[in-house]
Amino acid sequence: MDLGHHLKRARESKRISQQQVADQLGISQKTLSNIESGKAQPSVVQLAEMGKIYGMDMVSLLSENGIHLSPPPPSKNPDEVEKELKYLREMIGKMGKK
Repeated sequence: MDLGHHLKRARESKRISQQQVADQLGISQKTLSNIESGKAQPSVVQLAEMGKIYGMDMVSLLSENGIHLSPPPPSKNPDEVEKELKYLREMIGKMGKK
């Protein structure tokens, strides 16, 4: 399954219309339809906001769909990597709040 299909299933499971989500994202219903059908890709901000709307961890969803954050340089230790991942998750969360 592709990212758009997962997003559509998440929206439908919450029983929210495309128009309701589009309004919350500040985009047209057609744009959301294109995202869900794989014809368009959501922005990072839109993904963060959809994560809040649908109650989903978008970092995990992206990873499950083969979209991974770039691996850190080999010289970093695991604690540094964990700190960076935490920071990125926080930033994605904050982007959705704007």
